[in-house]
Amino acid sequence: MDNKVVCYYCGTIYDEARRKCPLCGSSLTSNEDESRPVQRRRITDEERRARQRAAKGKYSAPKKKKKKNTDPKPFQIAALIFLILAVLVVFYFIGDMIGWWPGLEDRVSREDPYAAAKFDDSCKELTLDAERLEFKEPGESAVLTASVNLYCGKTMYCVSKNEAVADVAKQAKTEIGEETKTVAFTVTAAGYGETRLEFTCGDKNAVCTVFCGDPENAAPTEATEPEGFVPQLNYTLDASLYAKGATLMLRVLNLPSGMKVEWTSEDVTVAKVNQNGIVTAISGGKTKITAQVGEQKAEVLIRCAFGNDPDNGAHLQLTDVTLSLARTETYNMFLYDSDGVHITDITYTIENPNVCDVKDGIVTPKNRGTTNVIITYNGKEYVCIIRVS
Repeated sequence: MDNKVVCYYCGTIYDEARRKCPLCGSSLTSNEDESRPVQRRRITDEERRARQRAAKGKYSAPKKKKKKNTDPKPFQIAALIFLILAVLVVFYFIGDMIGWWPGLEDRVSREDPYAAAKFDDSCKELTLDAERLEFKEPGESAVLTASVNLYCGKTMYCVSKNEAVADVAKQAKTEIGEETKTVAFTVTAAGYGETRLEFTCGDKNAVCTVFCGDPENAAPTEATEPEGFVPQLNYTLDASLYAKGATLMLRVLNLPSGMKVEWTSEDVTVAKVNQNGIVTAISGGKTKITAQVGEQKAEVLIRCAFGNDPDNGAHLQLTDVTLSLARTETYNMFLYDSDGVHITDITYTIENPNVCDVKDGIVTPKNRGTTNVIITYNGKEYVCIIRVS
């Protein structure tokens, strides 16, 4: 033990070259020549761990601080990319102004955003699932299905030429298939005999024959006009068509069984009507369509709002009206044609519904204020100012 020493405090043996105890850090040693006895007290584990922690913290090398990344290269690369993009954008717009290439506005003007939504809604085909229906006795019914092309936008009509023999239900069920659109009509035998069902969709027509029982042995049916009968049409006052060739169907809602309707147009150059009650617009203007059932007549005014007479001289009587809320004044707001006749197939829009209300053309005040009432007819708006005081 020539090169070994013993720590005076903890008794640890270590090299003399270290000069201090590696455990407790004391430089005081105990040798044989010294008069003080070596302290041999056993230290506890807790003291040993505390001394080890103290020695480790005292003699351990200090931790190196991490250097911040001050490399300017990433920022220079980002700035260079941004500069290149800015130069390209400026170059593009300068070329657009000079006319080197078509700009965005040229592409937008040439491309129709609704091109994909456009399709032909005309009726291209009209077929029936049966060309003849046979019934044994009155009261029996059957479903007759008519098919048209899938994108047909026309209205399909089914008319019985003799409702005393066959009656067609007012409502029909429409179903959309993968390639066709079908309309199912319910046909009921009303009496013995034979008649035809005429189908019309756009400019397409189809016919189905209906037979019930034995016409030779069946008792003849005699159509009589009920007492006090007045024909009522599905359009009460007027109706409008907005394009040449547009159609609508007129019907007598209370037609007695076995009675026939004779349809006539006062001016066939404006609109014509066939014996099924289908009105077709010919040119701008207005005409009366008459339905005659026996000795009785019913009329409806047809307005063809297009061409040389786009709005039939439609106008408001007043465009600024003041109403008193205290006296509960009302005002009859109607749209008149060139002859002073009310136009009924119009729509009303109130900009501020809290000021007034409009029902059947009658304006009723609700609260004080001012609002505009807009009447729309044939795509044109007519504005009347309503002031409630």
